[in-house]
Amino acid sequence: MHSNFLKTFIFSFICLGLSFSSSAQERNKERIREKVKLEKVAYITQELDLTEDEAQKFWPIYNAYKEESAATRASMDIRPKRDMTDKEAEDMLYAMLESKSKEIDIQKKYIGKMKSAIPVRKIAMLFKVEREFREKLVSNVKERRKNRMDK
Repeated sequence: MHSNFLKTFIFSFICLGLSFSSSAQERNKERIREKVKLEKVAYITQELDLTEDEAQKFWPIYNAYKEESAATRASMDIRPKRDMTDKEAEDMLYAMLESKSKEIDIQKKYIGKMKSAIPVRKIAMLFKVEREFREKLVSNVKERRKNRMDK
């Protein structure tokens, strides 16, 4: 009886420790995501040279755009598999095209909304600025990994 209690206690303690570790990792990932999001806001605001008034109008629209885009991508489970049939491959290809079409529709919708917040020339620069931010982010991650491996 005492042995079972001890085993249960140790098992529970280990599970609790793992959940705290997992929870800490999740909090760290969330903190990193939030930091990247703040850096992205600062970068886009600076690169588009948004005024305070433009920024106040633009960011809610942009955030809604990103949320809708992410939800659309998440709803499309498009992952090729080596062992898929020709029919599955064809269905996947058409699903990919449908997903891209939906993304374009979302972009058109939000470009229209953004025009009420910022000049069209700034909207035209937005996609370039986003791409530059992603490239800088990837470059920074690669540099950090390289530096860790060199130590």
